[in-house]
Amino acid sequence: MTANPHYTPDWAGRTAAAEADYARAQTQCAAALLGSTAYRAAQEQLAAAREALRLARLGRFPRIADYAAFLFAGLEAGEDGFFVLPDFGEFTTIEQADAAYARAQQRQREGLMARETRLQTGQPPGLAAFANAHEVISTWRLFGTEREGVECMASFHEAAGLYHVCLAHHWGRLHRQSNETFRRIATQLAREGILLLAPEAAPVFQPDGHRLARNRELIRTANALAGRFRFYRHLLPERGLREEFARVDMVWNGAAFIDPDWSAVLYSTLPEALYLAAASPAPAPRLGAS
Repeated sequence: MTANPHYTPDWAGRTAAAEADYARAQTQCAAALLGSTAYRAAQEQLAAAREALRLARLGRFPRIADYAAFLFAGLEAGEDGFFVLPDFGEFTTIEQADAAYARAQQRQREGLMARETRLQTGQPPGLAAFANAHEVISTWRLFGTEREGVECMASFHEAAGLYHVCLAHHWGRLHRQSNETFRRIATQLAREGILLLAPEAAPVFQPDGHRLARNRELIRTANALAGRFRFYRHLLPERGLREEFARVDMVWNGAAFIDPDWSAVLYSTLPEALYLAAASPAPAPRLGAS
C-alpha cells in the first residue's frame, strides 16, 4: 500500500497549531473592510491557513488506504443496508481517494433522490391486475409517426375477465395535449383488441360505422368488448417529480374512448410487474425523430 507523503508522527500538535492559525485568519478577515487592500490580504492568508490545516489533518494517516477508509466510513449504507466499497489499497494519491469518495457521495445523493421520488413496489390492495408478472405482457410501443409519435411502455394483463392496459411514460412525454394523446392511444389499443377478438366488428370503426342501424349487432359486440378494458397510467419519476400509478377511467362512445378521468384511483404502491417493465431499456431514438 502507498505511504501517505503528508504523514507525520506529531500530526496532533501540528493540527492544533493549524486550527489556531486558521481561526486567527478568520478573525482578521472578518475585521477587514470589504474590498480593501487589507481585506484582500486577509483573504489570501485565510486561503493559505485553510490549505495548511487540510495538510495537517492529512498527517494522521500513515497510508493513503488509511485516509480512504476514514473518508468512506462516513458514508451511510444504501437502502438494502449495503454499499460497494472500492479497494482502498489501489489508491496511490490523496486525490484519487478524494475523487472516489466524491463519486460515492454523488451516487448516494442520486439513490436518495430515487427513493424519495419512487413508489414502493408492491401489489395495491384490491387490485387484481398485474399481480402475476408471468402473465403480464409488456413492450415499448411507438404510437403515431416516428417524428410526431409518443413512445410508451405498454403492459397488458387479462385478469378476472377484464383487459388491463397500463401505459408508462415520463412526465410531460405525452406532450401538452395529454388528455387527447392518452385517449387516442387507449382507443387504438382497444380497437386492436376488439378486432383481434371479433374481426367481424371492423365495419363499426369505419366513418360513422358506430351510428349505422345495419351495424346494430356488431356495435353491441364492440361495446361489450370495449367495456372490458381498464386503463392505467404509470408516470415515471423525472427531474424530482414523483412516480405515480393510477387508473384512468374513460367513456366509450361506440367507437372511441373520451373524457379521461385522471383521478379515478391513485395507488400508493406499484405492482412488481410494472416496475420490471419500466426498468427495461427503452429503444434507441429513431433517425429523424424529434
